[in-house]
Amino acid sequence: MNRDTSLRAKLNDAAGWIIGGCALLAVVIITAALTSIDDAVGAGLLFVGVMAGGFLSIAAHELGHAAAARLVGWRVWIISVLGIVVRSGHPVRFSAQHTGDAGGYVLGSPPEAALDSRWRSIVFTAGGPFISVVTTVIIGAIIWAVPREQWQAPISAGFFAALLALGVASAVSALLTLWPSRGKNGQPNDMTMILTAAFQRDPSVDVRGVAWAHALFEHGVGPAEWPQWMHEAITRSAANPWSSPAAPLLAFLRAIDVDDEADARGAATIDAHGAGKLMRAYVHAYFDKDARAAEAALDGGAGERRGEIVDLLHRFVQARMSALNNDPKRAADVFGAIAKDLESGVPKPFWNRLLHRAI
Repeated sequence: MNRDTSLRAKLNDAAGWIIGGCALLAVVIITAALTSIDDAVGAGLLFVGVMAGGFLSIAAHELGHAAAARLVGWRVWIISVLGIVVRSGHPVRFSAQHTGDAGGYVLGSPPEAALDSRWRSIVFTAGGPFISVVTTVIIGAIIWAVPREQWQAPISAGFFAALLALGVASAVSALLTLWPSRGKNGQPNDMTMILTAAFQRDPSVDVRGVAWAHALFEHGVGPAEWPQWMHEAITRSAANPWSSPAAPLLAFLRAIDVDDEADARGAATIDAHGAGKLMRAYVHAYFDKDARAAEAALDGGAGERRGEIVDLLHRFVQARMSALNNDPKRAADVFGAIAKDLESGVPKPFWNRLLHRAI
């Protein structure tokens, strides 16, 4: 990302926070004025109402994405709202990890290659802003229709605050997601993704399959859960020297997930640079039990580590090297740090299985 793009992303983030803060302040002032709050109970309920309304606006937006995903036949893996992560088959957990999304996100994917189409992607992405707009209109109509005198009681004031906050927050959400922009790290908002999907050239099924598998893995969906078409795309792409460098890495992760030494060695030899050196270091450490060879591989590629996937794999290699070098305390410390990190964020069964086998 160049300097101008980075500055534009920071300005977009700042504008979003300023708009959100001003909207929240407006909700408090308008509610206090219309409800004539003059006691502590009413003020407390007003505050609770504002917070509840803001939360519900984000939840409604994300549920719009989830409903759209189901509508086009996609599978919904994760719904996250303000750090509350709901994933099918796993307990609800709170995540303090920042994903680059302002309030939440939905992870959905096509179970078949035939369902991975341009229009389905657009519908999925547009689901959130659509619900935000609809919510704004409905809440506005309700507030307009109810006479002011019915909002005077403290409980009514809290309810009114929640409705007004829901409406205003939904309007802000619609505005921020329908105006094309990018946030931190160049992360596109909903409209930017819609425009990209509408006008970009359709990539091949292999490129799409690798990209989907990589995105799923980053959010904790491991190889055991990938649909068959993504596995086939990875297999074909890993053998193609012109394909994405993510393909050999995904093929390697798939192999070590089932402890397939032959496939892991094969995938590690494909990429001569970057993550390939790290994969070979893993092979030396875990299959060959050769700390010296693993260290030599890391020395040749340690400076090229990028992203959580490669960083975690690197830490696994470091821990194993410490154990092989008769330093069990350091190995335990590294594995302990990995375990602690895995307790936060979205559930990641792949890394938990790897950790259980390693220790």
